[in-house]
Amino acid sequence: MASFVTEVLAHSGSLEKEDLGTRISRLTRRVEEIKGEVCSMISKKYSEFLPSMQSAQDLVTQVAKLSDDIDLLKSRIESEVRRDLHVSTAEFTDLKQQLERDSIVLSLLKQLQEFSTAIEEYNCALAEKKYVAAARHLEEAQKCLKLLKSRKCFDLKMLKSLSMELTIQKQNILYHLGEEWQKLIVWKFPPAKDTSALELCLQTELHLCTEQSQKEEMMPVPPISSVLAAFSILGELQTKLKSFGQMLLKYILRPLASCPSLHAVVENQTNAVVVRFESRMTELEHPSPSEVFAKIQLVLEVLQKHLLDLPLDSDLENEKSSPVVLAEVLGAVVWEDLSECLIKNCLVYSIPTNSSKLQQYEEIIQSTEEFENALKEMRFLKGDTTDLLKYARNVNSHFANKKCQDVIVAARTLMTSEIHNTVKIVPDSKVKVPDLPSPGEDDKRAVQKVAPVQCEGAADLEPEDSLDPHSFSLPTCRISESVKKLMELAYQTLLEATTSSDQCAVQLFYSVRNIFHLFHDVVPTYHK
Repeated sequence: MASFVTEVLAHSGSLEKEDLGTRISRLTRRVEEIKGEVCSMISKKYSEFLPSMQSAQDLVTQVAKLSDDIDLLKSRIESEVRRDLHVSTAEFTDLKQQLERDSIVLSLLKQLQEFSTAIEEYNCALAEKKYVAAARHLEEAQKCLKLLKSRKCFDLKMLKSLSMELTIQKQNILYHLGEEWQKLIVWKFPPAKDTSALELCLQTELHLCTEQSQKEEMMPVPPISSVLAAFSILGELQTKLKSFGQMLLKYILRPLASCPSLHAVVENQTNAVVVRFESRMTELEHPSPSEVFAKIQLVLEVLQKHLLDLPLDSDLENEKSSPVVLAEVLGAVVWEDLSECLIKNCLVYSIPTNSSKLQQYEEIIQSTEEFENALKEMRFLKGDTTDLLKYARNVNSHFANKKCQDVIVAARTLMTSEIHNTVKIVPDSKVKVPDLPSPGEDDKRAVQKVAPVQCEGAADLEPEDSLDPHSFSLPTCRISESVKKLMELAYQTLLEATTSSDQCAVQLFYSVRNIFHLFHDVVPTYHK
């Protein structure tokens, strides 16, 4: 057993020694190979060094020569090419400026051509009475002229000539449109100038042409919508409607608002609608607001149907700008003066003179609201409440002002009347004080509560010796009749203050106080 182990160990040691020798010999061979390669490399490097150096020097010489050639070329470019470039740049600048001038001239010629074409088409359309097309061509010519004026280099003499031509053509079409307007909107007035105001109104008529008569078939009349559309394109629509509105206000609306006997009559004829007046007997000195509102609304409804609600030319609908509402334009012209006329001629005189009639004034306020709502539906008015309705709703203040004014005027009239007209006063005479209004239920209860207390102590309060009933009475005398009436006026005013609103009562009270202040200042001076 021991011999076997010994053999194994001996065998393993011999194997290890053999492996180390093999490795050493292998490394030795590798070292020799590397040594040979290093020697070969060193030999090649140093044996070929001189030829390589000579080649490098040749290359340096060639590079230097090439650099000189480059510098020479660069100097030539700087001297010759730059000179040629400067010349070409100057030529290019001249060509560019000439091109710009030619472009401007071409643009001006194009604008002149468009201006001339627009004027020619305008003349053709005007000859055929196509006023909307003519107005549009004239508008195009005006735009071309505006562009020409923006060119500072354009000839001023030619601009003046073009502007004059455009002005002449615009006045020409406005003249033709004015003639057509006079055919479509006809005012008829009495020939005599010395007629009275009522006769002048009765002979005034407004004719609105609706259809073409047979006599005018050879010369057709354009519809009123076409005429209005042409005025709108030319920017003269508001001016024309303003002129028409002033005449409408002067000859139709104001007479209806100021004269109670005048009434508007609408007649439908074969080719026109006629608005005229007729007189009706009435005992009213001032017209009723509700009647005036109805008469004016009738006239405006006729205008709305036959003039203001007509569709304008279809081409106008394609415009980006908002469409013109004819009723709004006319309403803006006449409403301020019309509302002032209605206030001065109707609402002022409809204010009650007695506080007991204030409740009846609600009907007038309601009719005023209905009148304004009708005008808003026809688009004569826009916005909220106007001055007319505000005046009607503020009736309490107007009533107080009117009442106070009437009281002061009546008092002054009495103060300046004959002071020596007297009435007899005897000791038994008593000033007749108007009966005060009966107290309400609350006041009656208060009186019932206080009365028993007063009755219980009434016997104890009576004096033993009573005064004569005439102790504080004046002897028989005569006083001024005007003073007596003045006192009655003061009593009546204070009595009315007890049944009025708080604001009105305060104003009436101060009016009575002012009566006595006025008496103190006026009577001694006036009857001096």
